[in-house]
Amino acid sequence: MSKDHLDRLFTYRLHILTKLADRGTDAAYQDSFGLSLSEGRVLLTVGFFSPVSVKDLAARANLDKSQASRSTEALIKKGLLVKEPNQQDGRGVIISLSGEGAAVYRKGMAIASRRNEELLSVLDDEEKNVFSRALEKVIQQAQRLNETADD
Repeated sequence: MSKDHLDRLFTYRLHILTKLADRGTDAAYQDSFGLSLSEGRVLLTVGFFSPVSVKDLAARANLDKSQASRSTEALIKKGLLVKEPNQQDGRGVIISLSGEGAAVYRKGMAIASRRNEELLSVLDDEEKNVFSRALEKVIQQAQRLNETADD
């Protein structure tokens, strides 16, 4: 009888990669800015998509809404984000970077870019291109499967 090996399953291996990458990024954000991984992720997401609602922020940062909200509030208290009323939705708010937040965003993006380069440095240019295209296809398939499951 054929035996499946957990350590060869794509999702298991992807989870390991994610945790290892997150651990290093978390340490870099803590050392550089005193930010947790989720705070760093929120800051970079706001910087890239700004201005953004908390709901959209949660989706784009791949965090649940309560985690995105907690991280957003922590970053507002640290003076890195600002919150303003949403003119289109009187109940909602729009989040954007403060001046200090913009400076941290630039440094954070440099850290994230460097981490990506370090992780992918074991691949040559052709492997990086193939990996990127394959990963995009898998992401799109996961999105389709999740949309089907939500129906």
